[in-house]
Amino acid sequence: MNLTVILGAVAVVGAIGMLWWGITARPSAARTNLFAGLPQPTAPPSKLESILRQMGQTTRHLLPRPLVDGLEVNLVQAGYPYGLDLPRILGIKVTLAGLTAFVLFLGGQPIFALVAGGLLFFLPDYWVLSTRDKRQAAMQAKAADILDQLTICVEAGLGFNAALARVATTTEGPLTEELRHTISDIQAGVPRDQALRTLADRARIVEIRQLVTALLQAQKHGVPIAETLRIQSAEMRVKRKQRTEEKAAKLTVKMLFPIILCFLPVFMIITAGPAFLSLGDAF
Repeated sequence: MNLTVILGAVAVVGAIGMLWWGITARPSAARTNLFAGLPQPTAPPSKLESILRQMGQTTRHLLPRPLVDGLEVNLVQAGYPYGLDLPRILGIKVTLAGLTAFVLFLGGQPIFALVAGGLLFFLPDYWVLSTRDKRQAAMQAKAADILDQLTICVEAGLGFNAALARVATTTEGPLTEELRHTISDIQAGVPRDQALRTLADRARIVEIRQLVTALLQAQKHGVPIAETLRIQSAEMRVKRKQRTEEKAAKLTVKMLFPIILCFLPVFMIITAGPAFLSLGDAF
């Protein structure tokens, strides 16, 4: 068997194994919130995890700062999936790209090694972006319901902080996790307006930004919070309905290509096939 094929297979298997280990390992003890909050105490990292994080720390100083900062912000907005922090994911990127490129280079494929190494180096970035988009979509879908509960709690007589804590204990999801983080920030001594701004920075969705802006304006001008929440809740429900109608309107166009490529050829074969066979037998 060709040596290049064997080395390439070993590189792919090793890279996949390293990626799986990096994702499923315990959260790092150095994980912190980029915008606000306190470090989360965890168990000490293993030796392999420490090596991976050390590789990530070294790579962090070598890469352009905008690239590193952008990846860190995306990690925050993705909610640190599987407990991955910036040093660990940088270590995964270096391992994926370096191992594959090195093995392919030894196999006599330098050009392909550079291309494959570059693609695998940016593969975790794409995964983080897709995870961030899914998380933001989930938060956007639950924003109206959570705000309705928050409005009910405030109108029932609870203070805003107590209402946030109540909603955070009775719901689940990415937005609930961000609310719990905001409550932890407030309890740690962060001013409420700053904690709300960092909530908007972490969520990075239009609904939360508008809600935070309205709450800050209401706090500044002395407007009742319950009234502000009621107005924002009604607007969120309208926007959710509009998004649903927009998706329904796009459905017809999205179904057009599968119908043309998949359904129509089969339909023509079923309907016109026997006729062509009969004509063939006749001639």
